[in-house]
Amino acid sequence: MMYLIDTNIAIYLRDVEATITERVERLAVTPAISILSWVELEAGVHRDPGNAVKRRANLDSLLQLLPMLDLSADTVTTYGRIVATCGFSRSKIIDRLIAATALVGDLTLITVNAADFRDIPGLRLEPWPAPVQ
Repeated sequence: MMYLIDTNIAIYLRDVEATITERVERLAVTPAISILSWVELEAGVHRDPGNAVKRRANLDSLLQLLPMLDLSADTVTTYGRIVATCGFSRSKIIDRLIAATALVGDLTLITVNAADFRDIPGLRLEPWPAPVQ
């Protein structure tokens, strides 16, 4: 089985959260990451200026390890079908584009926010519990 990680999983990996990191390491294959998750991760690097240098280094290391999936014409078309089925939501644009990426690549999406994706037909989800903080 091939996987795509949602941005929330990538954030835990960037921040070296032990439970999520160990779980990803136990997967049979290295999961991919969407370029859209990279966009969201870049926005988070400087959210906490006191941790920006560490977050930058961690993100750079993470991006070296994970295959990056770009947006394609098929992804955009699939996103359009998701919107036609589920309705337009400005707050869900990136989530639905990530879902479209998973659908086009025949990938299972790993997320701690399964509720954000449950309305998308045909999407294979692997919900993980959020780590205890």
